[in-house]
Amino acid sequence: MEGIHDYERRFERYLYRIKNSEEIPEENKKIIVSFKDYMLSEGIGLARIQRYFTDLIKYSRLLNKAFPEATKDENKK
Repeated sequence: MEGIHDYERRFERYLYRIKNSEEIPEENKKIIVSFKDYMLSEGIGLARIQRYFTDLIKYSRLLNKAFPEATKDENKK
């Protein structure tokens, strides 16, 4: 039985969207997926991870470069 929020299905859609996005640099995709794996290993729930996905997608678009290449000044935006 699926919950009213259907977190598993939404979670898979977020992953698909990240992996197939042309706006997110490949390095950021790898970092986001690794972060997802870490969060799951720590027992963090799917709803919380989806929220992080949303923030990371926005942040990646804002930076328009790989996360490790961002400077401190760019991180203050």
